[in-house]
Amino acid sequence: MPLYQCASPIGLLTETMKSELAQAITDAHVAATEASREFVHVVFSAVPEGAAYSAGQLNTTLSLISGSIRTGRSIEVKQQLVKTIVESWSQITGQPIAQVVAGVTEIQPEVIMEHGLFLPRPGDEAEWFSANKDALHGIHGAGL
Repeated sequence: MPLYQCASPIGLLTETMKSELAQAITDAHVAATEASREFVHVVFSAVPEGAAYSAGQLNTTLSLISGSIRTGRSIEVKQQLVKTIVESWSQITGQPIAQVVAGVTEIQPEVIMEHGLFLPRPGDEAEWFSANKDALHGIHGAGL
């Protein structure tokens, strides 16, 4: 956790672009939240033609980025995070920002499991890392 799911038209992304986007999204999340890179996950899927619609009409250019993050961040942090991700997406892919829909959804950390552990609230990471150092196998950081 966090998890970023990216969907784009078939053929838009090359393998190199996916790698660059995964790095850019991870960098944006880490910069905004001080998270440990090891906890940032990015998944890509290709949307076949005929599967995306906007305003009830077929949309063959739409890309979607949906991030799930722990609740507890300020609106300014979340907005800057989304803005940075969209700008990076456009720069890497060449896709206009107007064709990208992006956002984050907040999830209570008490119902998120990673490494077999339920996650802490933002601000409680240091205690959580200390209490769970054996289960985390050397993963260190200030956030998730």
